Amino acid sequence: MRNMDRVISGSLLIIGLSLGSNVLACTPNGWSAKLNIPGNGETGSPLPISRYSRLCAYAVTDTSWVQSNAASDTRYIGRFYVFPDVSGSGTVDIVVAYSDEGGASEDTLFKISYDGTDFIFDADGAGGQSESTLADSGWNLVEFEYDSDSNTFNYWVNETWDFNSLSYAAPTGSFESGSGTVEAVQLGVPNGLDGDTGTITFDEFESHHTTNVGALRRGDADGSDAVNVLDYGAIQTEILGTLQIGQPDCNEDGSINVLDYSCIQSVILNG
Repeated sequence: MRNMDRVISGSLLIIGLSLGSNVLACTPNGWSAKLNIPGNGETGSPLPISRYSRLCAYAVTDTSWVQSNAASDTRYIGRFYVFPDVSGSGTVDIVVAYSDEGGASEDTLFKISYDGTDFIFDADGAGGQSESTLADSGWNLVEFEYDSDSNTFNYWVNETWDFNSLSYAAPTGSFESGSGTVEAVQLGVPNGLDGDTGTITFDEFESHHTTNVGALRRGDADGSDAVNVLDYGAIQTEILGTLQIGQPDCNEDGSINVLDYSCIQSVILNG
């Protein structure tokens, strides 16, 4: 995770960690850790921990989160990638922002939740004003903007980022929010899985104060900021066991394999 306005060091570049034994963050050796993922038919078998880019990701199977203490932000723009693989009828909070670093529920300014089908954006803190949008089955790009001065909350889910203009065409949704300064943001499952079971994986959290963060370049497996024939070799290198610093999971399905070759070919041909 990165914060472009305040450089933070440490695991995931978010401080104030609350990490349990069920969490793997910034541990390259963890990509083949033994996980108990219901429904895969091989409980406890070696499974890869998905990541979107570079060597760090954050996999949660129970109540756990990382926290960033902000600096009285009246405008907070955040972007992250999330791969929800849970089952059940619960609604899981995955991002919660507070007006106090203590993180008490009564100090909630806004939150993002996942109900198994949709991402739910609640910028009232009490469920009074919210919107939802359909999630994809693999990696999802989620960006949000909370602006207390204009009482506005915008969000983008799997929208196309224009690398020339450095902008999205339009928000997925926008609605009136409450007001208050952001003092802390939690990412993960701070309030538990609400009866659900499975794993939610996060990667590439970044926050800004004034501009959109935007998407990473899909298929840029070698991290060169371009997608070309060299990325085929980077994918092959990863398949053979050496993690790449770019974004080798071109088709965003949570695995790096031969299917990503075809995806890169499509990106090169279609832009």
